[in-house]
Amino acid sequence: MISQTRDFRRWFEEHPLLWGIGLVVIFSFLRFIQTIVWQKWFSSLDFQVSSQFTLFLSVWFIILSVGLVIGGIVWLTRTSWRQLGWSRKGLLKAIGLGLLGFLLLSTNVIVWSITKGSTQQPQMTVPSLSRLLLVAFFAFGQPAWVEENLYRGYLQPHLSQRMKLWLAIVIQATIFSLAHLGYLSNPLDFGQAFVAGLILGWLRGRNPNLLAPYVAHGLFWMMAAFMPVV
Repeated sequence: MISQTRDFRRWFEEHPLLWGIGLVVIFSFLRFIQTIVWQKWFSSLDFQVSSQFTLFLSVWFIILSVGLVIGGIVWLTRTSWRQLGWSRKGLLKAIGLGLLGFLLLSTNVIVWSITKGSTQQPQMTVPSLSRLLLVAFFAFGQPAWVEENLYRGYLQPHLSQRMKLWLAIVIQATIFSLAHLGYLSNPLDFGQAFVAGLILGWLRGRNPNLLAPYVAHGLFWMMAAFMPVV
């Protein structure tokens, strides 16, 4: 039984890029299902401070964050956390780069909004502590955690072993933007997602610590706490 498990896991170790694409497809499908259920059960895609919504996010945290990252990457491919880019070394530098990345991601959104001719100002509000914590749980526990481990922690390093780093960053950014099919309709939105992938990929290439793009990505999603969906 143990031998069969080892043989089964060996395929994933020997085909990391193919399995990485497979994980992207699985993640995109699960995220699509999550979005449909979210909107159907709670009538909007905004965050709701309630025990039911907290339970909803917790279940999807287990499915996406624990299932895909720990099960699909760490266990199946025997990739260590250090190989993914998690390290205690250079924490302050990584956090600093993460803050810079957050500013770049925010600028990216503004530039693309101007390009699309959008002049509407988003509705801003001062969130309650409960809403802030709820959004933080989602931001750092789902999109930032899953996507950074998958795209920048797993895919990009394997790509960079086969090609130049800049090309690996471009390819993972392309995959990252295409994975948003079903969520984005305007071609310019894919441009925004592609540039975001470039920024996060650059952070990963600039610093071996995955904390940098993780902080940038998580802080970017934290803006949802201040901009409720109406």
